[in-house]
Amino acid sequence: MSRSWVIYLLLLPPLAALALAQVTYTIGPLELTISEAGMVNVYLEGVNVGTGSLMNWGPGWKWEDACSWEDSWSVVGTPSADEVTFEVECYAKCSYAELRPRLKYWMGLEAVLLEVNVTAEGDSEFAGMSWTLQIPISRFAGERIYVVLTNGSWVEVELREEHVPGNFSLVTLNGVACWVIPMGNDSGLVYSVLTDLWPQGISIAVEDEREWGGNTYALRNWISQYFSLYKGQLIRVLVYLRAYTGDPGPAVNQVLAYTERVAMGESLSTLKRAIIEELNLEEARAARSNPVTTYMLAAFFAFTALLALLILYYFLRTRGRRQAI
Repeated sequence: MSRSWVIYLLLLPPLAALALAQVTYTIGPLELTISEAGMVNVYLEGVNVGTGSLMNWGPGWKWEDACSWEDSWSVVGTPSADEVTFEVECYAKCSYAELRPRLKYWMGLEAVLLEVNVTAEGDSEFAGMSWTLQIPISRFAGERIYVVLTNGSWVEVELREEHVPGNFSLVTLNGVACWVIPMGNDSGLVYSVLTDLWPQGISIAVEDEREWGGNTYALRNWISQYFSLYKGQLIRVLVYLRAYTGDPGPAVNQVLAYTERVAMGESLSTLKRAIIEELNLEEARAARSNPVTTYMLAAFFAFTALLALLILYYFLRTRGRRQAI
């Protein structure tokens, strides 16, 4: 066997492992595909709603993928996944920050909770940190979404079809409880970002990312802006997602109850435990197959397909040599 053939075989395991780089969960009409670093693609009844992730900017709104883009973080160890949880620890270092983010998802029967903990491994300086849902312009141009304030009032936001250069901001609001994103057929997504940094509700912005060559509207939940984290300091946020069919009111009222508890001084740890209890995880576990099995099979099929291609290549190469002789 030639040296190149041996090299190809040695490359098979890491290449096949690429199939394990994401896992998928189904929560009623919701489907979440989570990357190895914890970035989440959200689908509702098979239609793409958007991609959610934590984003960071350095002083002067500097963007460096190593810290700014979640899927560029280094994964520490191996993510763990079972029928109702996904957990990963990451590491990110760039010119303005050194961070150790830890993310954990809980997949209930009807809703999902994500906890994001970001610990500063070294002194870090930020212009901004947000949990952002990027929704496709091709799907949402000209549509209306809604922002619900902590006082219960609803604000309609029209996502303009045409990009206006230099005018990327569509709306900014304070005291926000959650978002309502209709998807047609009387269904949609309610999601909320909860933090005790802003007990009266988070600040949000809707931005047109065509300004920077993108193809999404960014629904930003500002965890903080113009701030420093010193070594050992921690920022924690909770992200709650729930699909609705028909009336979004019950899902919105549930979130309003959560934001009221934060406003009354309840810790995020206590609120997290309460939300997890409401997710009915044991019922969800019984109803859901183990996602790891699916991805091991995906890895097997990827491995098999790659091996078949390499065998075909080796056969054709050997045959060519024989014909030349």
